[in-house]
Amino acid sequence: MFEVLKRSAMGRLGRWTPGGREIMTPAVAFVDTESFPAPAWAQVLASQQGNSVPRNLSLGVTGSFFVPRPASGDLPLPNRSGLPPGLDIELPREATLGSAAIVSSIAQVPADAGVELVVFEGGPSHLDRPKEFARMVVEARTKFGAGRVLAIPGIAAPHNLGVLVYCGIDLLDSSRVAYDSARGLFHTADGAVPRDSLEEIPCACPSCASGGPLLDHNDHTLNVELAVARTAIRHGTLRELAERRAVNDPWSTAVLRELDLRHYEFQELHYPVSNGAVKAYSPLALTRPDVVRFQRFVSSSYRKPASPRILLLLPCSARKPYAESRTHRRFREAIDACGNPATVHEVIVTSPLGLVPRELERMYPAAHYDVPVTGDWSVEEVGMLTGMLRAFLERNRYDAVIAHVTTEAPFVREAIPDAMFTAEGRTASEEALIHLTSVLRDTVAGMPVIGGMQRRIEDLASLARSQFGDAGDAIVAGATVKGRWPFTRMFRGGEQIGMVTDRGPISLTLAGAAILAEKRVACVEIEDFYPKGNIFAVGVTGATLDIRTGSEVAVVHGGNVRSVGVARLHHREMVELRRGEAVRVRHRAIPPNG
Repeated sequence: MFEVLKRSAMGRLGRWTPGGREIMTPAVAFVDTESFPAPAWAQVLASQQGNSVPRNLSLGVTGSFFVPRPASGDLPLPNRSGLPPGLDIELPREATLGSAAIVSSIAQVPADAGVELVVFEGGPSHLDRPKEFARMVVEARTKFGAGRVLAIPGIAAPHNLGVLVYCGIDLLDSSRVAYDSARGLFHTADGAVPRDSLEEIPCACPSCASGGPLLDHNDHTLNVELAVARTAIRHGTLRELAERRAVNDPWSTAVLRELDLRHYEFQELHYPVSNGAVKAYSPLALTRPDVVRFQRFVSSSYRKPASPRILLLLPCSARKPYAESRTHRRFREAIDACGNPATVHEVIVTSPLGLVPRELERMYPAAHYDVPVTGDWSVEEVGMLTGMLRAFLERNRYDAVIAHVTTEAPFVREAIPDAMFTAEGRTASEEALIHLTSVLRDTVAGMPVIGGMQRRIEDLASLARSQFGDAGDAIVAGATVKGRWPFTRMFRGGEQIGMVTDRGPISLTLAGAAILAEKRVACVEIEDFYPKGNIFAVGVTGATLDIRTGSEVAVVHGGNVRSVGVARLHHREMVELRRGEAVRVRHRAIPPNG
């Protein structure tokens, strides 16, 4: 049985209980042989000699089709084929043994097979096939679901463990570092070098401090990197760890590129829609799925508020949300001074997100990213922004476009030749702000005056659409609002249906959730009970395909709303897993009998 405790991208921190034993994943099974004894602190062993020392779990390593060997240990593994991946030869062997399977092809084991552990064989051969490796991981997780533990032996090292965990591999082994130890290679998080070439030892582990065996250092370093990966999962920064490690390893870089460019849909499913973090410090940040998801939404699905007739492009700020920065507060003052500010639609130009409409600036990832601000734009960034500007204006029409930008001006001018530019030098200088107000005042002259309340309702509708698609219009339709932005409560017929806070998304009441249930959007179907606490996966019978970790969801049974809360798993995990929290509940319906 497997339970997801915490997720970051495709990687997950989990609790696996094979045969009643409890293993925290991701985990490393340390090789235990006479030549390469496992460390005394290792909790999981990969051994041909059984569990010689009491540990949490020993995996019984067996032979192959060519040299079969009886299995032993707490969890005996079936024989391997003995063939490298990609060799199209069928061998008459059993790929499963009890609750474990060893596969060279995903097709070898039926999706409904009663196995808990799926092991990919082939070992180091996968290091020659990064594209095939990425595809295999995606196919395996798609076929076997979230409830199976995926393992791959023979390739883990400190410099690529973060990428392997990012791919969703739950169980690794130490056989590669054991082999490299015999070759005299000294492992670090940046790669391996010959031990004899080191003039000084860049490590203070117990083995290095005492002049102990190289194997002890390499095992220790691998275990430390495992702790780093687990910490990254807990803090939601596993993607950043994978990007840092990929810089030093061509194979890891190829795997990330393959996942980003050809397996976006699978990756996107596993990325949260709230409360994450994006540290865009490398070019790979431009293709990370949560960034691409936002770019695609703004380019192809976003609809601007109905009333604004002037598009105002503004630069980003280091502080998020932008409105809380000193620079953007000055922009706001200049806009208010034009006499009809509600007819102006502010859109921020930034990397890696591209374009951020002002009303979405508190949403993930717009309020949760960090990027080095240098004023220099790469060719990839310019291409992305130019394309987004053109796509944005094809879907959203304005009477005029004003660009209050400087370093962004060349590619804005390329995308929008008739835009009016209002800044030279510093955009927040007194001269630039006076010029901005003057141009806005001349442009809004003669346009109908738009009321502030009307514009706020339209901004709320735009925010609701970003969360719930077309159902967002139904949530806001006919609503009245109270409060000062962003702390806004929405009412219909005197009953509160939701509210917005500085956290960003719209939080719904039971009345608001009833609208989602009617539209069959963001709905989690449960068995016939009234929740007294949070919803666990064991009680979930279905979930709509739009649900991601962090989604605002209605919990329903037979069309009736039983509670409302925030998803802790994506829609597939809710249905596939039998353990773990599926929805953190905010409001609960009262049973008919009280």
